[in-house]
Amino acid sequence: MTRNFEIASIYNKIKGLMVVPGDQGKFPCVILSHGLVSSKESSKYSLISDIFVEAGIATCRFDYHGCGESGGDITETTLTKRLENLDAVTEYVINHASVDPSNIGILGSSFGGTTCVLKAAKDKRIKCISPWATPYRLEKENDGNISGIPFKETIFTDFEQYDILSEARKVSDALVIHGEMDEVVPCKEGKTIYKNMQKPKKCIIIKGGDHVLSNPSHRDKAIYLALKWFLGYFLGN
Repeated sequence: MTRNFEIASIYNKIKGLMVVPGDQGKFPCVILSHGLVSSKESSKYSLISDIFVEAGIATCRFDYHGCGESGGDITETTLTKRLENLDAVTEYVINHASVDPSNIGILGSSFGGTTCVLKAAKDKRIKCISPWATPYRLEKENDGNISGIPFKETIFTDFEQYDILSEARKVSDALVIHGEMDEVVPCKEGKTIYKNMQKPKKCIIIKGGDHVLSNPSHRDKAIYLALKWFLGYFLGN
């Protein structure tokens, strides 16, 4: 069962999709936190949602500030705005009639993985997370852009206000996944975030994997490892 939703945050209107395994009962839910220039409609997140729902886990896909169908100018986005978006979505999910509020997880990739780590550090209602290809630094490209987009300087100054590794030390119950050959976020960044986290935790390096895990076998491996991780927490195994 798929339902569209629209909610307000401090900075913009957020549009998203709740995908629930059935029309009766309360289900565990994983919030999907996409990357800086991605959206809820990315093939990766659509596939994750389909596979998780088949396994009995609801998913919440949404567009961050300036992405997809949500409001806001992407060039003006910041980590602070994205984190507030994730706060608003989390409240929506926890209060959703089809969601078990004691079984909430977050899966985030790249910039969305950083947002995921920060959220888990401050909100203990998040039972477990899986950050993929996650940076703790944000650097301009040679032309001053990121992924070809001329972001305002505020994205960099805002990011510098956060000590990502310090926040990671407040996080446990995390499955870190990173492609060995990540061309955007060096694999060592994911390893460093993992090293700073508390146990229980696990780190999987996808041999030969790039930033978006474009190889279907790499993507499938990451999805099923994450699914196993979340099921283990939600089912109490």
